[in-house]
Amino acid sequence: MHIYAIGDLHLSGEPASKPMEVFGEHWRNHKEKVAANWQNTVTAQDTVIVCGDISWAMTLEEAAQDLDWLARLPGRKLLLRGNHDYWWSSLSKMQQRYGAHFEFLQNDCIMA
Repeated sequence: MHIYAIGDLHLSGEPASKPMEVFGEHWRNHKEKVAANWQNTVTAQDTVIVCGDISWAMTLEEAAQDLDWLARLPGRKLLLRGNHDYWWSSLSKMQQRYGAHFEFLQNDCIMA
């Protein structure tokens, strides 16, 4: 088992409502690059800490497309809230909808 960390995914649905290439050409197709590298690196036995700024969405419903995409990637995923994660709503709502796919770290700890 390996532990990885990634942050600042800044996903924005499909089609991208806020394409990241406005920040430079190196951001073009960043979602596809992340997915390819993730799938080539992370196994089902690995843990990935997603360190916030996951989606540009404003509500949990708007973030669903991005969270569903992230859920399909391999590995155990621990999510932390970033300063741009306005969609991050009540912990119980997020756990109810995505508890099978993610562990949300908010004002607590997760023991390995």
